[in-house]
Amino acid sequence: MQRMKPLMAGAVVAASLIAASSASAAIGNDYFRSDGGDRAVRNAAPRDFRLDHRFLEPGCFELGRLISDGLVDVGDDAEELQVRVADIAKFSVDQVLVAGEHSGYRVYDTFDTGTSATDADIDPNQTGTDMQAYGAGDDVDEGDTIVCISDHEDSGQNEPYAQEPRGEVSAKNRPIITPTIAALGVSALDPLNTYRVGFGYTVSDWYDEYRIMDSPPFLMDWTDPQAFGDNPDGTNTPSHVLIKHRIAGPVFGATSSGPGVLRVNDIDVAGEDFDDPHFEQSNYGQTEVFNAAGDPKSWCLGDNCTPAPGGSRLLTFTTQGDLPITWSVKASLATPSKLRTATLDSAFLDRWHEAWANWCAHRGPKPSLPLAPGTNAPCTRGAAPAPVPTPAPSPVPTAAPQPAPAAPGTTTVIERTVIQQVPSSSSNASTKPAKKTKKGATKAQKAKYKKCRKAANKKRGKARQRARAKCARMPH
Repeated sequence: MQRMKPLMAGAVVAASLIAASSASAAIGNDYFRSDGGDRAVRNAAPRDFRLDHRFLEPGCFELGRLISDGLVDVGDDAEELQVRVADIAKFSVDQVLVAGEHSGYRVYDTFDTGTSATDADIDPNQTGTDMQAYGAGDDVDEGDTIVCISDHEDSGQNEPYAQEPRGEVSAKNRPIITPTIAALGVSALDPLNTYRVGFGYTVSDWYDEYRIMDSPPFLMDWTDPQAFGDNPDGTNTPSHVLIKHRIAGPVFGATSSGPGVLRVNDIDVAGEDFDDPHFEQSNYGQTEVFNAAGDPKSWCLGDNCTPAPGGSRLLTFTTQGDLPITWSVKASLATPSKLRTATLDSAFLDRWHEAWANWCAHRGPKPSLPLAPGTNAPCTRGAAPAPVPTPAPSPVPTAAPQPAPAAPGTTTVIERTVIQQVPSSSSNASTKPAKKTKKGATKAQKAKYKKCRKAANKKRGKARQRARAKCARMPH
């Protein structure tokens, strides 16, 4: 795996991180440059997208070559392309990329051949008609038109390109490479509050073999000029792909934005908003050669992750003010939907700090994200706190044991001895209660009570009450 050299040394790197403005204003960036990063593309200017005929997908050729070989003929209408396959041809045309004089390509996968308006291919002695350029009313450029062929079977079609906006086309057989955050750490030099972040990448979708599922199936060699090496898994696919640095969204002529189908290998930092608004930097020393197996620890922002003696390279680390930091990757000629990114933002950093703080305080597990080489954790783990004694639990009252139930089919007999005192014979009469006799008042007592009541009634107020009470106590 390619490892890039350190971007700069010391404090100079801090200035280099402040590189450019957002892509929407980077009019100084070329939309397309012949720098070897998009070799399958000859020109990518809006309204004039062209593939390089030397690096077409397997089984695809420029139309003019087949015409010169006498295998294909075309009509005379400048605004409509007609393609006729000669009867001596041993192939059928499965896909046509119609080039416009002042526009890109229009992709045709089905054809009006007279036999069917949606024929899967153009067979020998058939003519495909009504094929027009991408631009409305634009003339057809037959010299730049591309055809993709296979044998005469309809069960497997050779259609390696897909239509994209603005007349661009993408190659379907391209990998998906996903950047990841692989490591993070803080400066080992106090009191510097700087960080080093390491990146990696995974590969969720690599190149497929170019196997045309006809009867019988047949295999063609891959032709992506950015790919190289033999895949160790034994398949007829490359082992590596080159994706040179390039921003994710340049503007061409201030009218059309990218990235389109061109490659992307871009680092964005917050400091770019404060630099030249007409140019955006993309090269921060990131990996440019990608392996089919992926690489979980690919590179470090600021240097090559190899600490220098004394830790001097720690000065090259990014700071919190540089967030967010984003790495974006897409292979050349891949559809824009295959673009993948990894972002280190303030929320990610806050979660990272919190996880380490919990571990240092013995409140949580150790964070799984490794520390970057030459860095420390943001806190120091102290001794485990002494365990707090747990008070002994109060005894729980228990119920008195109950007698075991009698076994079924048995009878339990309980004997009781009652001891009573037997009275003597002389006291037998007293054992029966005596009857209470009722005794009434005498005539003299009744007469005296009546006289008392008569006298009491003659009194008033409390005197009457006291007199009556006195009478009530007399036998009557």
